[in-house]
Amino acid sequence: MGMAHGSLDLHVQRWSQTGEFKAKGWNKFGWYISLMVFTFGLFYFFPVLTTLLFLVLTAIHFGEADRVHAIECFGNTSCIPKSWAWFRGSFVVALPSIFFTQQTWEPFYYLSQVSFNSTINNVITSFGFVLIAATFVIAIYDSLKNKINWSSGLVIAFLFESILCFFWFVYLPPLIAIGGYFLAMHSTKHMFRLSRFKQKNFDNTATFKDVLRLHLDAACLSVPAYIVVVLWSVFIKAPIVPSLAYASIGFYLISTLPHHILVAKIPVRPSSRKGFSKNKLPKFFTIIPILSNFGVKGSSHNAFTTAPNDGVVGSSQIE
Repeated sequence: MGMAHGSLDLHVQRWSQTGEFKAKGWNKFGWYISLMVFTFGLFYFFPVLTTLLFLVLTAIHFGEADRVHAIECFGNTSCIPKSWAWFRGSFVVALPSIFFTQQTWEPFYYLSQVSFNSTINNVITSFGFVLIAATFVIAIYDSLKNKINWSSGLVIAFLFESILCFFWFVYLPPLIAIGGYFLAMHSTKHMFRLSRFKQKNFDNTATFKDVLRLHLDAACLSVPAYIVVVLWSVFIKAPIVPSLAYASIGFYLISTLPHHILVAKIPVRPSSRKGFSKNKLPKFFTIIPILSNFGVKGSSHNAFTTAPNDGVVGSSQIE
């Protein structure tokens, strides 16, 4: 289900100009490329610092995507603080940094040629502990500050999935854990969300047909991305498969910032459980009701045909 990171951003950019949401300052895609070039230059001169900033942004980006997806599937049945998303996202980078420190730095060694040593080990390990501890404390504070409906399906599903993610990143090596999470969860959730925009042009189509169309739409950016990754891998002194993996991580490093800013402009549209149509989903989604709510609503319901201010929550990641 996954695709190259940010491959649909050109279409999101176009929707931001002509659709229901506006991404101010993104009237030219050159800004997107400029931020990628800037990040690459920052990594070239300050590889360790840039890597740590990238890991923090990755935690925020992944966690927010999971939170927004849950809200759009379940509706506003309860409050999920943003700090919960940050704590959830910290699993992706903090746990590998703590339990697999050398393996965590290995891709960035091949990208920057900064060797793993005791200093790097202490920096990466300390970073992991600080990130997960800080986000945990903030999440606890928000939980006490806000009224959480602990019995709601939204909270139960989010916490259950978070527990699975925790053990996923504790017991699997970083490349397998992050790669599997990115393709099976993060990228797929993005496509389910964007497929609803696609339904504005193709009414009453099946969800998976919309997702297929998204893959075709992504070709204009995914093909150049694959070319960049392949060319970058040539200069990485590692076997073929690892060099492609490390080059891919390098591409994520330089593209996550503009991708995060652009995706953050998409409004959150909480769905109404009354309008949830189970018969529009594949049968395996309807076995357990709570799992069906974590899927995508039937294509006959277009979440984006209502008035722009109907049930819209503020921008998901940057306010």
